[in-house]
Amino acid sequence: MPETKKLYDDEPYLVIFEAEVLNVEGNRVVLDQTVFYPEGGGQAGDTGTIGDVRVVDTQIYGGTIIHLTESEPSFSVGDVVEGAIDWERRYKIMKHHSAAHIMEHFLWKRFGKLERLGSFVDDKKDRADYSYDGKLPPEELKLVEDNTNAFLAEGHEINIDSEPLQPEIRVWRCGPIEMHCAGTHVKNTNEIGSVKLKRKNPGRGKERIETSIV
Repeated sequence: MPETKKLYDDEPYLVIFEAEVLNVEGNRVVLDQTVFYPEGGGQAGDTGTIGDVRVVDTQIYGGTIIHLTESEPSFSVGDVVEGAIDWERRYKIMKHHSAAHIMEHFLWKRFGKLERLGSFVDDKKDRADYSYDGKLPPEELKLVEDNTNAFLAEGHEINIDSEPLQPEIRVWRCGPIEMHCAGTHVKNTNEIGSVKLKRKNPGRGKERIETSIV
């Protein structure tokens, strides 16, 4: 099966698109191109509509992007359909994802490069777990929050480019911050607003930081 073109890589603000149906198996739909981001890299999968059915999740299996629909669709292989993501939800995910990278930059500046054990970002918040013995001091975490918010307010551009020799690897850049990331992001930090950080303890030797937009 041909690989689905990832429209979200170059056009993360695109909401509505047309695509040809490559495969339908029950409520699993494959298109020749899509704006729907599949869950991966710690980012939640998109929801929305394709034709006359709701898309309740987007996943990727063996390199194939699968749109999971609420019910079996009426369209068939070869049909051209219109798709639309839930933009309000996606935009919140983009804001939280960009804010989380910036928070991590200032967290590492304060505490050293803590090992990230896992993360997940959706439209509600970003949750990142780090290896850390003890408890992150609240006053230090407040400084990370203040530094993050000051940086956000400065209005830094955000750019994502592919590595020249490895185009499948995408590099996220914002001011002095640079990291590998294949997710979707806003174009400028002034779109984000401000954030609130909350510490949690998910288990021994772990500290979780939740980043929420306020």
